[in-house]
Formats: sequence, structure tokens, C-alpha cells
Amino acid sequence: MPNFKYKAKDQAGKILTGMVSGPNEGMAKTLLSRKRLRVISLKEVTLDENGDEGGGLVLFGGKVRIDGQGNVTFGSLQTFKAPVKDLIILTKQVATMVSSGLPLNQSFDILSRQQRIPQFGKVLSAIKKGIEDGNTLSASMARFPETFDTLYISMIRAGEKSGKLPEIMMKLLTYIEKSAKIKQQVSAAMRYPLIILAVASIVVAGLLIFVVPTFASQFADSGKELPFLTKIVVGMSDILGQYYLYVIGVVGLVLVAGSKYVETPDGRRNFDAYILKAPIIGEVLKKIAVGRFTSTMSSMLSAGVPLLEALQICAASSGNLAIESLLMDCRSKVEKGLQLSQPISEHPMFPKMVVSMIQVGEQSGKLDDMLMKIAMFYEEEVDEAIKGMLAMIEPIMIVGIGAIIGVIVIAMYLPIMDLGNTVGG
Repeated sequence: MPNFKYKAKDQAGKILTGMVSGPNEGMAKTLLSRKRLRVISLKEVTLDENGDEGGGLVLFGGKVRIDGQGNVTFGSLQTFKAPVKDLIILTKQVATMVSSGLPLNQSFDILSRQQRIPQFGKVLSAIKKGIEDGNTLSASMARFPETFDTLYISMIRAGEKSGKLPEIMMKLLTYIEKSAKIKQQVSAAMRYPLIILAVASIVVAGLLIFVVPTFASQFADSGKELPFLTKIVVGMSDILGQYYLYVIGVVGLVLVAGSKYVETPDGRRNFDAYILKAPIIGEVLKKIAVGRFTSTMSSMLSAGVPLLEALQICAASSGNLAIESLLMDCRSKVEKGLQLSQPISEHPMFPKMVVSMIQVGEQSGKLDDMLMKIAMFYEEEVDEAIKGMLAMIEPIMIVGIGAIIGVIVIAMYLPIMDLGNTVGG
């Protein structure tokens, strides 16, 4: 359908510009007049895949785009990922506007002009255009998989089918907010140990590069045979002092090689499986996974998403290939006629309490309510688990760092003590 760029006045005399789609210029003017706009100018334009006016430039393989109005954007809209904060605000605003009776196309037209990130505004503008072209909201959003994931689209689709879009969007909003809170908690919990580790590494490197050589030169002047521990520390100091560029290069190569390996299917699967078994953090991640699974399933089942589809979406959105494989195994068994509680009970990641509550939910016909109760319980469990993890990691790291520094100090004082014993003897 042709697109027309318009310039018009509203009832208050304000000049507005924008795009309208119609089979011809006459129909485009009619559509604008229905919005109580008086057309000043109307021009047919060609839009690219991002909804930008033709005549612009596409540079660096689509990474940089300049539209017909001179606006610069980076990357394709299909690869744009909106920040969680912006997505939460958008979901809340759309739910409010739809519940108040405002048409979807007008809602997205208003919201597209209010975004702080220009690319997000263009995404919303493209969704508005899709709706005006006769597509559903879920289909229009599905064009932007990086911004709206499978779970988001499925919930919107369920809301459209049930006629309860505002209510479903509020459930979706609750889920997104809880997921964001958990991610923030885990990120904050991991940030502190990493900072300590980085500072400790700098301190140890400083001791080896600047302090140890001073002692080593004094030991060389004495002509005495150095203790074994001292030889090791002095040797490490020499290697780090003379070949520090090589050391940095080797460490960098190991990190790059490790990250590349994790990006491969086998590497990612092995890493995801290991991290769930890792000491301390593994148990925390399992609790987060169970809480996220029950919360997601509850939200989708209450929205009317079929059980098999909900399980598939949970698997795809788990973020862990080991958990994804586990959930897909559960789905295949449910598809064969088993109840959800049966395949879940076979996996040690799900505690017996969770299995029992799911069984009760299945028997009572209120599985979504029971899953939400489990999710609320695990929300508190995750908070306590993260606090416990921090309480364990902090003393372990302090003791470990103190031991390393203590070994260096002892290694430097052993020759001095031997020299004192020799003089005293």
C-alpha cells in the first residue's frame, strides 16, 4: 500500500507532520480528515524496511543509516534491543491507553514521538504502520524479535485472542519487572567479587613487579643460597617484570579463546551445564531458574497460552542450554500424554516441594495459581540465596587474597631470617 508524507493542521492550529498509508492520495486525505486534520501538503514516498523515507543512505552494510530527513541511526531496527526500563514503561503505557479505549494505532503514534531513543521511536512507528495495514499487534511486534522476545509476543497474541489485552499486558509487566529485578540482583552480587578480584590482582602484580625486585637485588648481593619458596616468587617476579607484555598477551588470548569456545553450541552447552554445578553460585542459579520457570509458566497459562506452547517458550527464554534441553524433554513427555509433574519429578533441579505443589495444581485445575505461589516463594528464596552467596564469597576471597600476599611476604623474609640465624650462630 502506498505511503504518503503529510503536513497538516490540527484543530488547535498546530502544524503536524507524519506518514499515512492508503490505496491512493484521495483516501489518504480522507483518513487524515477523519483524524480532524486539515491537509496542507501530501506527497507519496517510498519507505525502506525500517520505515524510513527513501532517498537516504545505507552505509557499512546497514550499520549506519541516514534517512530522507537527515536523521542518523545505527544498525537495523530488526536488531535493535530496547533497554528493559524503556520496555517496562512502554508496556505500562500501552496497557493504560488500550484500557481507556484509545485505538492501538493512535497509542503507538503518540508513544513513538515520546521515546528518548530515536530507534525505539522508529520501531513503534513501524508497529503503528503495521497495525494500520491490517496486521495484529502481535504480528507487527514480531517483526522486531530483538525488542520483543517470543514470550512477549505469545502473551500479546493470547491477549488479542481472549479480548483481554490490557489485563494480559499488566501480567506481562509484572513478569518483566520481576525478571529485571533478579538480573539486577545477580549482576550486583557478581560485581562485588569481581571488583575485589581485580584490585587483588593489581596489588599482587604491584608487589611482584616493584617490591620483590628490591629484595631480590639485596639477596643477590649477599651471595647466599635462597630458600625454595623465595626462588619461586623471585622467578615469577622476573617473568612478570621482563615479559609482562607477553603475559598480558597470553592472558588475553586465553580469554578470547574461552569466549569464542563458549559461543559455539558445544561450548555453550558445556559451560551452561557446568555453571549449574559450580560451588556456591550453582545453587543460586538453580533457584533462579526454578523461580523464572514457574513465573513464566504461570503468566502464560493464565493468559490462555496452551501448555505445550508455554513449555516451548519457557525453554527458549531460559537463557541456559542445559535448562532448555531439560524443559524440551519435559515438553516431549507431556506431548505424549503425561502430566507436567511427572517429567519434572525426574530432574533433580526441581525440589520435591515444587513437584508436589504442581501436582496439587494439576488435580485442582488451578495450575497457573499454584505456579504463581511457587514463583512468589522462590522470589524470597532467591533474595536469601544471593545474600548467602555474598556472605560465603567475601570471606573466601579475603582469606585467599591474604594467603597469596602472605606467601609473598614470607618468601621475602625467609632469606633475612636465615641470614639472622647465621649471624647469631
